[in-house]
Amino acid sequence: MNSLKSALKLLAKGEFVCKVRFESEYEALATQEGQQHAQEWLSAVGYRLARLHDEGAFFMAYDESPTTDTRARIREELKTVRHRLMPYVGFFNLLREAQGSDPQLHAGDVVWLTEISEAVRNSSALERRLADMRELADNRVTDSGATVFRVQKMFKILEEAGYLQQTNEVSKGYTFTGKVDYLLQLIAFINENTPHISDEQVVDQIDPQARLEEAEAPEAGAA
Repeated sequence: MNSLKSALKLLAKGEFVCKVRFESEYEALATQEGQQHAQEWLSAVGYRLARLHDEGAFFMAYDESPTTDTRARIREELKTVRHRLMPYVGFFNLLREAQGSDPQLHAGDVVWLTEISEAVRNSSALERRLADMRELADNRVTDSGATVFRVQKMFKILEEAGYLQQTNEVSKGYTFTGKVDYLLQLIAFINENTPHISDEQVVDQIDPQARLEEAEAPEAGAA
């Protein structure tokens, strides 16, 4: 019960509850009883329990038509993803493709800070890609240390945003969390729609928050 209470508090804060970051809370929500309790609790305040796929992270989604405030928040989220996070995802995809791996990121994938830094130093294309990211630029860093610094900064930004979790402090290993699924769906939606429509129109069409199946938990109300 303590894990379920903790999970509800995380949902209320807007966290994505996945097995990587919040294992016991995730397990509590993975039960039918936990989902039903969370659904009832959230529906009382106009929200619902959401999940992108059967093994994805749980998160809180709106269960009513977007208000002016929520539309503004969604617009800001789209801008953040487009201008700040999309370049990082593109960088990781390019790196994995160069290594002969599946370029698509997945929750649970492990990346190593030292390995990424070394791969970038050995590729002029990756080094240029990293240097072009405005968020990672820092004139105080010497050329010899710029690559490592920028990789560290990228990891820190992704970790603070909840997309990476450090899982090996000694070897600097990081694991992508379940929140990355949500990020990738937003990016796919942006890529498909924004060349043709504005952010204002995107807000009216976007629905990245999949419902849980009725077999798993009851609906909280109309979307």
